[in-house]
Amino acid sequence: MESNTIPVVKQANTSIFISAALIVLLVGSVYISQLIFQEISKSFNINILDARFVFSLSCFFYAISFFIYGPLSDRVATRLLVLFGCIGTIFCLVIASVADSFQIHLFMMSLTGFFAASVPAALFAYTAKNTPNEKLPQAMGVMLSASIVGIIFSRSIVAMMADLWSWQLAFIIYAGFILFACLFIPFGINNSNNTSNANVSIANIYLAAAKLLLNIKVIIFLMVGFLLFFVYLGLSSFLTFYLKGAPFYLSSTVLGWLNFAGISAVIGATITGKLSQTVSDKKLLIICLLCVSAAVITIGFSLNLFCIALGIFGLFLFVFGIQPIVISLLNQIVPINSRGAISSLYLLSCLAGGSIGTYMLGILYENLNWYGVIFACISLTLVNVALAWLGMKLIKK
Repeated sequence: MESNTIPVVKQANTSIFISAALIVLLVGSVYISQLIFQEISKSFNINILDARFVFSLSCFFYAISFFIYGPLSDRVATRLLVLFGCIGTIFCLVIASVADSFQIHLFMMSLTGFFAASVPAALFAYTAKNTPNEKLPQAMGVMLSASIVGIIFSRSIVAMMADLWSWQLAFIIYAGFILFACLFIPFGINNSNNTSNANVSIANIYLAAAKLLLNIKVIIFLMVGFLLFFVYLGLSSFLTFYLKGAPFYLSSTVLGWLNFAGISAVIGATITGKLSQTVSDKKLLIICLLCVSAAVITIGFSLNLFCIALGIFGLFLFVFGIQPIVISLLNQIVPINSRGAISSLYLLSCLAGGSIGTYMLGILYENLNWYGVIFACISLTLVNVALAWLGMKLIKK
């Protein structure tokens, strides 16, 4: 019996490792432009603020597409969805790197978000269905951590390669990483079809998900995620402009190293997951949201690079520390058979917030400079505290 169990365990570990590696690379492909706006603007001879649309649109299409792929992951073979996403992303990154028109580059990076979304959508569902219940929290923790590491790894490695060579070559090398990872897909992902919702039409799956939006408690916590990422991704984008200008004049390489402070996100997601077993969700959520405000203030008003690094560390720590709490609360609100849909809706609201935040804060940055962005972010984090408090009150009724 033991001899039969060992190969199964090894196969499960291999599957989780390969899935995590793919999630790191594909989630990361959406964020690769965030530290190199200046280089992109110079290449296409455009205003540096217009370069933010590369990230904003990629993130927006990623968010929308995740909700499209979520229900499909119950009906389409996982390996097929993963290969579709990987090959599409590779193609888009290569074309985006050789395009001589900003419009073509923008279009291909938007498509990158569309294709990349199929991989985490498929692999989160695949891991949930193929992991024993007692090991599921650990496995899903690995997947969530992989998403976070993907954001940090991609932004840092591409910024450093862009400084060393060029952003175009960095994109092609990154596409090569994904191509290499594709070679291991047959060893970690079974070629079986998903049949859990075989008797339910795709239209009904989407309709059931849409009905969740009629629940005021669901709307409130989706708005918490929206505003959280509006601030987090919007501020992260304009931090690039801020730190490359006076009085810092940081290079893309230094920004890349500074971005590694975001590894704290993995710690945050782990710590709050454990703290929620001893501290009430309401207290933990409010404390974390207030700490996000403190991190924004630290980043916004510090002129010392070490303090800014601490602020970035805290921002990642608490933003991603909030994720397990809000996801847990949403899962308490909706029926069991809607938990997959609510996860997709929450991710959609978060990333839509990040995309819209990058656009809207750009208008503020253009007219009111850095401090206009900071005051807006502080105000929104405080609004988020009030929203979270209201949501918790409604849950208790």
